[in-house]
This record gives sequence, structure tokens and C-alpha cells, in this order.
Amino acid sequence: MSILWLVAALYTLTEAAALTPETKAVCSGLYSKFPGQLVWDPAGPHATDTVSHASTYNAARFDYWNAASSKNRAGCAFFPSNADQVSVAVQLLNAYPTVRFALKGGGHNPNLGHSSVDQGVLIAFRPNSQYAIPSADGKTVEVGAGCKWEEVYSALEPLGKTAVGGRLGDVGVAGFLLGGGLSYLSAQHGFACDNVVSFECVLANGTIATASSTSHPELFFALRGGGNQYAVVTKFVLKTYDIGQNGTVWGGVRTYTADKRKEVLSAVTNFTAGNTDNKAAIIPTFNFFSTLGANAPGSLVFFFYDGPEPRNGVFDDFDSIVSLSDNTKARSYTDLTKQVLAGDMKGLRFQIRENTFPNMPARDMNSFLNSHFDLLVKKSTEAALGDLLDFKLFSFAVQPMPRGIARASLENGGPNALGLVPEHGDRVWMEYDIAWLNPLCDKKCPEFFEKLVQSQHDLHREKYSGIYPTNYESGDLEFLR
Repeated sequence: MSILWLVAALYTLTEAAALTPETKAVCSGLYSKFPGQLVWDPAGPHATDTVSHASTYNAARFDYWNAASSKNRAGCAFFPSNADQVSVAVQLLNAYPTVRFALKGGGHNPNLGHSSVDQGVLIAFRPNSQYAIPSADGKTVEVGAGCKWEEVYSALEPLGKTAVGGRLGDVGVAGFLLGGGLSYLSAQHGFACDNVVSFECVLANGTIATASSTSHPELFFALRGGGNQYAVVTKFVLKTYDIGQNGTVWGGVRTYTADKRKEVLSAVTNFTAGNTDNKAAIIPTFNFFSTLGANAPGSLVFFFYDGPEPRNGVFDDFDSIVSLSDNTKARSYTDLTKQVLAGDMKGLRFQIRENTFPNMPARDMNSFLNSHFDLLVKKSTEAALGDLLDFKLFSFAVQPMPRGIARASLENGGPNALGLVPEHGDRVWMEYDIAWLNPLCDKKCPEFFEKLVQSQHDLHREKYSGIYPTNYESGDLEFLR
């Protein structure tokens, strides 16, 4: 358990508010049917009824990537183990439509209220729906909605198999799949959602259904990248694939000093447009730490190759850059996804924003990416000087989206709710992150960050609008604007 996590817990120690009669009715109904799986708020008026399970409630309340989510305290938390139990919960919620509720899988989504609720009903799928069971032939795996990817990979590793899933093992399966899911394996097999064979889910009226290509196909389409608003998914059946050579892949992290940023950004641009090896993937991330009046920028790149060593030439542009540290090596896929810092930042408060841009020709793209770096250096320095006692982390990650990913997506899973078209050429998804420690910044930090991210969107529109992406073939030109 990290020091940051403990500090976050202290910030969120609050007293429980009174429950509405409707919320109490739903909680009481679940408690009467499933007394071992419903836990009242340990600080609430019914705490003594479930005091022996208080630690389960607290684990669900505090195990969030964004520590701000822990300030919400549910009136009760329900821990279902199957779809039948979720169906009962949905029917009770239908009977009391004013009751607020939230669904929690792995707790990695940073949006406040996405998987937490204040004085409502939290339906938490960990630990009772936390399973990954390979089929007898190893071609598929059944995964509960409470699983994290590291648990799926661990279950498949003895078979030399894996699933198309998160690049960080600490990420939850459910939210990742329903949101689409970019994987190290996406250039080979499409998005994670393209590799779902079926969804077991509970519909809004409490009916249990299986969505697949042959059963409820419209729902199947919507669930593959369309989010969590269509049904409560309780189980996924996923395709599996051989991984690496006898289960061994190559990868890790290289870090770079700030003076290498132009070389790194240029290598990213070239990789997005020119890489033809679909076994190779990268996550370039540029971080700006600000605290005690100082700002420390730096760069790191996550590398992956689906084999024990990269093919010659794949990462040449990166290999020519002197790194500060380098832990790339042959390892298991499970080990790779566990060691990439995913859990180390728990305890901070987060917001993430996204932009998507065409991967422009090298000269334009390098200029554009360098403007991101320069702006974040400027803004993180201002933040460091403006609040000497707080800790802030700004970052942007360049997520290369070469047309090959869109092509693999269509070939493997058919159309999904993401709507990517390979003829539109190469793109980059830009992920912007801000993290802070002090709750007093809960309003100011997101507002500041929203303006910063919007400025980059405006910059592209003003200076680069209409420039064709690399490997553009045909299609709707409006998306370029």
C-alpha cells in the first residue's frame, strides 16, 4: 500500500449522511435476499448489521485509481456473484427510480461518479465476480466483470495464451472492453472489444440476455465500444491467442532526459506512419512533475514486441536515442503488464482528457507535438510556482493509431461502435493527464486543465486543419477539420 493511498484515505474520512427512504428500501431488499453480499456503510445507522464485512465495503470504497472517487460513500455496497443476483438488484432499482447507483469493475476510470456514488447503491463486482476461466480447448476464456487484466493474463499464461486486453495489468476488464480497448495486440487483432465472443448482461427491465453476433446483434454492436449505458454486463467470453514464443515477449520502459524530446517525438511520428510490423507497439509518454516551486520534465516510452526480441529495424529510430534508463528485456506478458507503473500512482486525484488528430507528414507533426511539450513545460512551471505545497503531474501520451489497427478491427470483429475507417489513414490519440494531491484543487485543477487541452485542439484547427494524414487513401474529408 503506497503512502499516497494512505494520504488519500485520510482526506476522505467523512461521516455518513442520512439515507433517503427509497435508498434504504433498495439496500434492505438486497440485504434480505443476499445477507452475505450486502454491506451497509460502516459509518451509517445500519452498520452493526454488517460490521463483520466492513473491510469489504472499505476496500471497494478506497480502491480507485482516482482517489477523489473515494470521497463518495455509498449507503450500501452490493457484491453480486452472478447475473441472477444483478437482475434482482436492477428490478429493485426499477421499483425505486430515484435511487442513485453506480457499477464498479476495476475502478480505473478517473471520472468522478463513473464507478462511485454518494449515499446511493454501489454494485461492486470485486471480489465475487473476479474470475477468469479458460475453456477446455483454450480458445476462449470466461471473465467476470470484476476482473483486472493481470488476473486474466495470469490464468492464460500456463497455456501460452493471452487475450487482447489492457496494457496495464491493474486496469479493469469491464470498463476497458465496453470502451473499446487499445491493446499491445491491436495491430494484429483489432481492439479488445473486437475479440469479445459474447456478453452476458442484465437489461434495464432485469431480463438476463446473451449478446453475440447471432443473439441480440444490435446490442452486441453497441457494447463493443459504445460504453456502459446499454446493459449491466456480468460476464465476457473472449477469444484467446498464442503469445510470443512459448509465452515469452519483449518489452519494458526506456526513460529519456528532457533534452531528448525532439528525437523521441520524431521517432514516434516515423513509427506511426512507417512501421509495418504488426507485432510491435509503443506508448510514448511525456511527464512534467511540479512541486515545491520546481518543474521536472521527462519522457518515457513503453515498448512491446510479440516475440522474445524485436525484428531488426523495428525500433531503430528509438535505439539511436541515448536513454536515461532501460529495462526492456524478454519476459512473460503478465510480467510486462504488471511492471509498468500502473498502480504506483494510486492515491492521487486525476483527470484525463482526450484529443484525436491526423498523423500529419513528419515536418508538421513534429512541430505540432513539440508545441504540446513546450506548452506543458510552461504551464507546469506556472503551477509549481503558484502552489508551492501541492504536488502536480501533467502528462500527455501519444497513442499511435496507424491504419493497420482499423483494418485489423474490421477484419477480426466487423464494424463496432468506434467507427474507425482504415482508408482515413493514420491518426494519433492524445491522452492528457493531470494529477494532484490536495483536494482544494478539485475544482481549480480540472478547469485549468480543460483550457490547456482545448488550446491544443484550437492550435490544430488554426494551423494544421485540412492537412492529409499519412497513408490517407479516401473517405470523408470533414474529419480532417
